[in-house]
Amino acid sequence: MQTKANLLVFSLATILAISAVTVVTLQEAEAADNKWKFKKDPSFTATLSAVPSTPGDFEGTATAKFWLDKHGDALKYRISIKNMDISGGATLETSDDVSKLHLHEGTGGAHVLNVYKAPGEDDNDLVVKPTKGIIKGIWDDSDENQTYGGHDNSETLTSQLKNLCEGNLFTMIHGDGGVGVLRGFIEPTSDGEKICDKLDKKGLLVDVEHHPEE
Repeated sequence: MQTKANLLVFSLATILAISAVTVVTLQEAEAADNKWKFKKDPSFTATLSAVPSTPGDFEGTATAKFWLDKHGDALKYRISIKNMDISGGATLETSDDVSKLHLHEGTGGAHVLNVYKAPGEDDNDLVVKPTKGIIKGIWDDSDENQTYGGHDNSETLTSQLKNLCEGNLFTMIHGDGGVGVLRGFIEPTSDGEKICDKLDKKGLLVDVEHHPEE
């Protein structure tokens, strides 16, 4: 009986300890979710279309929605891809593969965020759902990565706010062999314009010199 009683006490203590850890974990997750406040309606959208060099029989399509935190600290994104193999192993063909996905600066074409696959996945909040055709995440300054070389670096969001608000960033999906196949400029919605106007009045939309291409 003594042994059974001890086991019961130990079991109850273990359950309480696990419950406490679970509560802490849930609280941390909730705190992370509430770190930034995003509106229900998107601040920016992009409709990706085939680039001129894409083969005529290519059937891939994609759309993207973006939500900018009112302080300009974070940009949540959700990219929906159809008729392409996100994982690269769902179909026998390679012509429909997604080989990489980036956000680019519109003038020189330099990367501003490496989202998926090569040269790296720099978004710490990246979530990929291949069977649902969804790639989503949150871009913030902690995702900066200057180790690849000028053209391929991931930049801070705050350094790209002016480009974002002026419609000078685009989403690019690369296909088989790394060739760009779908591209769409990120355009502000009415909600996005309001957020950008407020950020501009705060002096947060500034020109930032790009790292030279290597």
